[in-house]
Amino acid sequence: MPRGLPTLIKTELAKDAISFADLVELHFSPIKRITNASIPVVTATDTASSGTYEANGELMSFDTVTETGEAKVNQINLAISGASSTYTSLFLNNDYVDRRVVVYRVFFNQQLQIIDSPVMLFDGEIQSFLINETGDTSTLSVTSASVFYDFERNNGRRTNDTSQKAFFPNDNGLKYSAITLEDLKWGKP
Repeated sequence: MPRGLPTLIKTELAKDAISFADLVELHFSPIKRITNASIPVVTATDTASSGTYEANGELMSFDTVTETGEAKVNQINLAISGASSTYTSLFLNNDYVDRRVVVYRVFFNQQLQIIDSPVMLFDGEIQSFLINETGDTSTLSVTSASVFYDFERNNGRRTNDTSQKAFFPNDNGLKYSAITLEDLKWGKP
């Protein structure tokens, strides 16, 4: 199902040259805002109050966002420069679990003023991250998926005593699993 764009943005898109930037919100506390624009962008969105999206070159890229009429899980990867410890420390301290990621596109007129309001491209939650380091640079790759990414997942059991007792109260087979350092051997060799 196609979405409608505001008339002012449609008018701008019909011109020969358009200017736009992407805005990314990482919903930590406080919200981290970054943009790939050449200047800081100050605006409010549907998911955050007015704030400044920093244009310091940390947002390097993100996957193309595709929309379909099907009910499917959309996923994107963001690449953030790891030069600043601001973002890497959030992820290394495990503060990223279930954090919301929202990507917007904002359009500018010839005077670099925002036309209408930002258009949401993606809304999801952080699934995982990876830090890639070379001799000179580091990149934080963040994988984010729509909020339904684990909708059909069947929660499994854990190999610990508490989980085992929930199903088999008199079974002590996993009583010492928390202190066992070697792999448990199951079945015949």
